[in-house]
Amino acid sequence: MKSFAWSRAVPHEDIRRIPADGPVYVISDLHIGDGTRSDIFLAKDKDLLRFLAKVTAEGATLVIAGDAIDFSQAWAFNRVLKAHGKLFFALRQLAEEGHLLYVYGNHDHDMRFYKDMLSFPVVAGVEVGNQVRIIHGHELDPEIGPNLEESELATMIHHLFERILRSWLRVPLELFYTRSNRLLFWVGHKALLLKRLHGHLMKPIDGGASLARAEAKAAYWIRSNMGDPGCLFRPAMACLDTQEQPVLICGHSHLPGVVRRADGRIYANTGSWTFASASYLKWTPEDGPVVQDWLSGRVWNTELYEPLLRGDYDHKTIDDWWREHYMGLFRFRCGEERRGKVPPWKPTRTRTTPQAAP
Repeated sequence: MKSFAWSRAVPHEDIRRIPADGPVYVISDLHIGDGTRSDIFLAKDKDLLRFLAKVTAEGATLVIAGDAIDFSQAWAFNRVLKAHGKLFFALRQLAEEGHLLYVYGNHDHDMRFYKDMLSFPVVAGVEVGNQVRIIHGHELDPEIGPNLEESELATMIHHLFERILRSWLRVPLELFYTRSNRLLFWVGHKALLLKRLHGHLMKPIDGGASLARAEAKAAYWIRSNMGDPGCLFRPAMACLDTQEQPVLICGHSHLPGVVRRADGRIYANTGSWTFASASYLKWTPEDGPVVQDWLSGRVWNTELYEPLLRGDYDHKTIDDWWREHYMGLFRFRCGEERRGKVPPWKPTRTRTTPQAAP
């Protein structure tokens, strides 16, 4: 029996179209876990319940664009249900009332929990009239998209090490500047150098295929660390050129924002509900997509995407980044410059009145 079952659980062509005559809310990447220290949802149950109450009060449609439950972190669904029972009861009620759609993501390796236990209509994507296309976004990820099962196994191992080490092992390094993560970056760099050496040795045999894979993995890792998680930005921009709808909404990268191109086409990312974040997207026919943080009220536009729009990372290699940041003795300039600042898993949170949020 296969461990993972994306294709068996939901047809990849299952796209749900809804009318574009009212507000649509989109959230993604909740990554709700088992309520322990390594649950990166960070017990924001009451915050999300208030958000769901707002969606219900407006009679709006809520689209959850993937990765709601972090199965790999929790190991078993009953652990998640025990830790977040009230939240799942509210989500199921919203689904049974016909106001919730679920777009599967790369962490949703078995859809039975969503479909059978939570009554979620599970689809591959949502179209809002002929205006908006909503997908999770892993389809555009050059490493995860073609390798879902391999990616899920790596994620399970990743969560296991975080539990054992009681430390975050994540990008970007400057925000997760822990001893374990610094060591991991050093080891990862040496492993990539060995892969590169192996690729050079194999070049007479495979014509450079191994070397190309090694360089692609290095570029993916370091670009994700610099500010383009999952290397999603360029594929998303290319997708806008080929899809029918003028608006593309994704999650997956956890990087909230709205990018409006000169040709009128729009890429919007919902961000996530992990660590200090609680971002959501509201789309209306009048205003288009607006991305806002539920806790602070901050509106996200292009701030996090400016370096990507300028192409700041387009020609930087892992060698460039290493020369710029590695200071020896497992110290990195990007992290040393942030010393003394509040890390993202210990936020000083301020909450605006939920009703004041758009």
